[in-house]
Amino acid sequence: MNKIPVLMYHQCGPLDSASDGFSVSQEMFRAQMEYLHHNGFVGVSLQRLFAEQEYIKGEASATGKGAVHPEELTGDTRKKVVLTFDDGDKSHFDSVFPVLKSLGFTATFFVTVNDIGKEGRMDWTMIYDLSKNGMDIGSHGMSHSFFPGQASYVVLNEFLLSKQILEKYTRKRVNFISIPHGFYNKQILTIARDAGFKSVCVSDAGYIQMDNDLFLVKRFTVRRKYAMAAFRSIVAGNPGFFLNLMENIRSFLRHALGYQVYDRACKLAGKQAVKQ
Repeated sequence: MNKIPVLMYHQCGPLDSASDGFSVSQEMFRAQMEYLHHNGFVGVSLQRLFAEQEYIKGEASATGKGAVHPEELTGDTRKKVVLTFDDGDKSHFDSVFPVLKSLGFTATFFVTVNDIGKEGRMDWTMIYDLSKNGMDIGSHGMSHSFFPGQASYVVLNEFLLSKQILEKYTRKRVNFISIPHGFYNKQILTIARDAGFKSVCVSDAGYIQMDNDLFLVKRFTVRRKYAMAAFRSIVAGNPGFFLNLMENIRSFLRHALGYQVYDRACKLAGKQAVKQ
């Protein structure tokens, strides 16, 4: 498969009536990972994918053969799925990590630095344990705030500080950042590059092409309501018409309406939920 799907998860644990549409049950997550394992897929982190891309480019340049298929060099014929997890939810350590470890998968975990150790979030010990076991730790900013509309120096400071803190505690380079809420523009991407990130993950749906620039990475959000058929279609590179349409509409509205309208809508929805 030429295009590689990138999946974005949030909470992956016990669900209750308060769980939002981004939450996936522990049972569903395990079923999805086992489907990948039993159908010739391997879950990989962004770091592993980037390392493979750099290796392939180096070999192609050294041999002068031009494009080289990854399996020709690595001997690994499994299809790849990039796994990413946003927010640093405690379920990532309690529920996700054991499943990934048992299947030999790697993943990238994007952590909001100011939330580390808070109720329902991973602490530094958990994050370090993920890192030392081959998982990739990325930045989700310091405060999970909306970046568009903020002064450039404020965004740059948040990017740099989150990167430095995570590198200090994981003792590894932090090369990737996920944009909170999925709102970004050219200015945000430029600042992320200036801060030293190799790649920026967003919430627009899409696939990775290994022969393309991987600085902007689009991801399919794994939603609570998706049945296994929808999951299978995404990882197979052929999402159904309705699923594709809904993701495109969400992306269009996010960019058209802007973060301020989105923020007001979320707050209104939260108030309605409290009333109910």
